[in-house]
Amino acid sequence: MHINIIYQDDLIVAVEKPSGLFVHPYKEVSNEKSHLMKLVKNQIGKYLYPIHRLDRPVSGIVIFGLSSKVVGQVKEEWNGEKNIKEYLTLVRGQVEMAGEFNFPLRNDKGEPQAARTLYWPEWSDGDYTLVRVQLKTGRQHQIRRHFSRRMHQIVCDTGYGKGTVNQYFRENFGLSRIFLHAHYLKIFNPMINDYYEFRCPLPPELQQVLDKLRERQA
Repeated sequence: MHINIIYQDDLIVAVEKPSGLFVHPYKEVSNEKSHLMKLVKNQIGKYLYPIHRLDRPVSGIVIFGLSSKVVGQVKEEWNGEKNIKEYLTLVRGQVEMAGEFNFPLRNDKGEPQAARTLYWPEWSDGDYTLVRVQLKTGRQHQIRRHFSRRMHQIVCDTGYGKGTVNQYFRENFGLSRIFLHAHYLKIFNPMINDYYEFRCPLPPELQQVLDKLRERQA
């Protein structure tokens, strides 16, 4: 599988992760041939160090460090207030105005952790809304869980979504993956004393769904 390289220099590489791939080996459910880090390593011929990850069904921007020093310094800045980690998602129902979710989510041990998600509606047909989302914290499945708790389940989310909605999009749009895509990343790197900024448009299978919804509305 060929991976689209968005950007590469002597410190990092930014790539477009397809839906369905683990970012790196994950416990017993992954193997050396099935993760993004291995594919990119083979493609560019350099050893990689993971900085962050996306859930397996999610697509979009992922960055790797080319040294452990880079990873350490970028991770220290990862949750800085000026950094931006932005997603596009299609959710059930009409989201009428911008807002935020600011309520805790429990971790694997059942402990509540602060979680904050900002969002802006970009388009809606009344039944579904395309939403631009920013993460201000990094809890597991944060976007998926926050929207599900407020009854705006993400389209084709098999973990937190609504079965009838998922079935509708499978049968009418041929969509078999979650509609959640990491489309914009702005992150500070203290090694260059500057920001990296990356953009990644919606992949064809998600853009086609939007196009069909807009055609039906016209």
